[in-house]
Amino acid sequence: MRALDRKLFRDLWRMKAQAAAIALVVAAGVSLFVAMVATYRSMSLSEHHYYTRWRFAQVWSDLSRAPVSITRDIAALPGVAAVEGRVKHHAILDVPGLAQPASAVLVSIPPTAGHGVNDLYLRRGRHVEAGHAGEVLVSEAFAEKNHLALGDTMIATIAGRHVQLRFVGVALSPEYVMPVPPNGLAPDDRRFAVIWMARDELQSLFDLRGAINEVAVLLSPGADEHAVVGAIDRVLEPYGGRGAYGRDSQPSHTMLEEHIRPLKSVSVIVPIIFLLVAAFLVNIVLSRFAATQREQIGLLKAFGYSSSRVALHYLELTMLIVLAGAIVGLPIGARLGLGFARFYGAFFRFPVLVFRIEPALILGALLIATVTTGLGALGTVRRVLVLPPVVAMTPEIPAFRRTLLDRTGVSRWLAPAWRMVARNVLRRPLRSALAVVGMAFAVAVILIGNSTADATDRMRDVRYQAAERQDVTVSLMEARAVGTAGDFLALPGVTRVESYRVVPARFAGRGHTQDIALYGLPAGGVLRKVVGNDYHVFSVPPDGAIVTAWFANHFGLKRGDPLPLEIREKQRRFVTTRVVDVVAEPLGVAVYMDLGALGRLLREPETYSVANLTIDPTRERELFATLKRTPAAVAVDFRKGALASFRQMSDAVAVFIRKVEVVFAIIIAFGVVYNTAKIALAERSRELATLRVLGFTRGEVSAILLGELGVLAAPAVPLGLLIGHWLSRVVVGAWAGERMHPPVIVAASTYGLALMVFAFSVAASALLVRRNLDRLDLVGVLKARE
Repeated sequence: MRALDRKLFRDLWRMKAQAAAIALVVAAGVSLFVAMVATYRSMSLSEHHYYTRWRFAQVWSDLSRAPVSITRDIAALPGVAAVEGRVKHHAILDVPGLAQPASAVLVSIPPTAGHGVNDLYLRRGRHVEAGHAGEVLVSEAFAEKNHLALGDTMIATIAGRHVQLRFVGVALSPEYVMPVPPNGLAPDDRRFAVIWMARDELQSLFDLRGAINEVAVLLSPGADEHAVVGAIDRVLEPYGGRGAYGRDSQPSHTMLEEHIRPLKSVSVIVPIIFLLVAAFLVNIVLSRFAATQREQIGLLKAFGYSSSRVALHYLELTMLIVLAGAIVGLPIGARLGLGFARFYGAFFRFPVLVFRIEPALILGALLIATVTTGLGALGTVRRVLVLPPVVAMTPEIPAFRRTLLDRTGVSRWLAPAWRMVARNVLRRPLRSALAVVGMAFAVAVILIGNSTADATDRMRDVRYQAAERQDVTVSLMEARAVGTAGDFLALPGVTRVESYRVVPARFAGRGHTQDIALYGLPAGGVLRKVVGNDYHVFSVPPDGAIVTAWFANHFGLKRGDPLPLEIREKQRRFVTTRVVDVVAEPLGVAVYMDLGALGRLLREPETYSVANLTIDPTRERELFATLKRTPAAVAVDFRKGALASFRQMSDAVAVFIRKVEVVFAIIIAFGVVYNTAKIALAERSRELATLRVLGFTRGEVSAILLGELGVLAAPAVPLGLLIGHWLSRVVVGAWAGERMHPPVIVAASTYGLALMVFAFSVAASALLVRRNLDRLDLVGVLKARE
């Protein structure tokens, strides 16, 4: 082994504690990068595999009624690979063991397995068989939540008739990865089911023999979706076609994408924070270490080693630490990524989880770690290169320049110990500033991990506590005259009724189309309000419309602009209103109008399609029993149930992420604080030992060293909160999409958690450094180094 190689390993052993702290931060950054990128890739690949293998449709169109033969005309269109004509409708379910009525979407399927479009994955059981009336397949999540077994039966209210259904299989479909109830905003697996029945039987139940009311289309590779949509609309227009749409408007797909997409942004932002902190640690540790080896650098150069070779020696020292961190971080990242992928795979119920650690990912992680930490070592390498041997072999001249406190006279008012602390911090302003920034990132990581949970809490609170105040929502099969809404008061336990109208509509602008829900709300209503993320309640204008902020921003709409809409209910027609106001609503894309103004816009009498009810809790069982047999309803939703389902879905992800973020924030805080304290101890060991010899107690000497640590930690807290808030805005912004518009909210509890974790890390580091200080060899330290 060459002399410099032996020196390299001796140096590593000498600084093993600090090297381990740096390697730990590098390992954290590498593992997070590998885990998050691998998770994002796994979800994307699993989604693609699921969609491709089970032939997920790319275009759909609802229609009033058309003969099955119309599918041949659509199949002949350019760009169409396969088409399935279906019957789709809604039903109310009486589920054994569930007091509340459940809702279901009924979807027809061919009598044999292996569907050409939207094929099903059978978890257990068998496919429905021709001639076996009442046989159905049910979505897995609903079956699990309600503890349904194969062979179980339930009563469904379908088209005014009570039909007994028998479960023969539990299935998954790429079309319903995240099934959302009618007029709902989030899955409710307990009270909403997807049920697949044989097409002939469903046609008979809805008096659609030989007819369909929906088509699902699979496109050929490279097909122009926009052109196919236009062609399908022309074919279906005589049959009441309500406008074809692609995956971008399919509820399950858009919700799935809005859960997967944020992983891509987080996989870059969070690991980079760790690697930047590692670069900072390399900078301060290596510069201090090289400063203590000035004489050795001079001797090496005097004995003929080139400046570049000596500089390479210190760069190799850095790379060994980085390599050690990467070796630890890569397998942890792979294991953590697999855990993340399994969690999300189970959450989305993918039938096949595709997970692999690709060589490009490993090389990318190593490259990023090497480049970032290498940048941290550049300052030291440059100083080693330019340091002449004669200068290097002489002791470094101490820097005793006057600080700002000395020039202003403030230092005279400080106690001697605090004067020493202040001077040491201010004489190296750049290094002190870097230490503060490094500590601040530990605080910021906690805020990033918890701000998404805080945003979710705000979305949930605004939607289900402020905007909605009803107990039960009943969606009707057909719109009715407003005057009939009072009929609901005759139902047992109903104390108040408010009706409103929901109309499917489409807006076109900037080369894109957007499907929206057009609401007609009653003036002065209290059970359904328009509420922004700041809890501001908007009054519905007597004329014109309020639009959601995401919709307005996406299409550049401003107050006073015309708002042309295509109505997609029954017969398609075009209407125009104007934008009166914009609301930053947390969930969904909507346009709100006065119920009377909507009736005038549609040129029809005032009607309603949804009824909000408040009920007497003592009579809810009577009401539930009645609603289970109500033929006019297509869905019954419960605000508290939707709130609980939304909370369960969001908390499952938030708690999982929060645990990981806290662990890694502790690693950052400990790595920065411990190295900062160790460097201060190494630089001031002679000074502190002198104080001990002069009679200062261990506590007094420790107070000087740890006081310096406290002075650096104090500004790190507000700075970390600011950085964390800014990064949270970036992460939450990446999370926002068509269906979810989270506000940037950081709760007081999140600030408290960040401060608690940071204080714990500082205290733990201080205790370790205090132990080293107590074991200081006074005689050895005070020996003259000259």
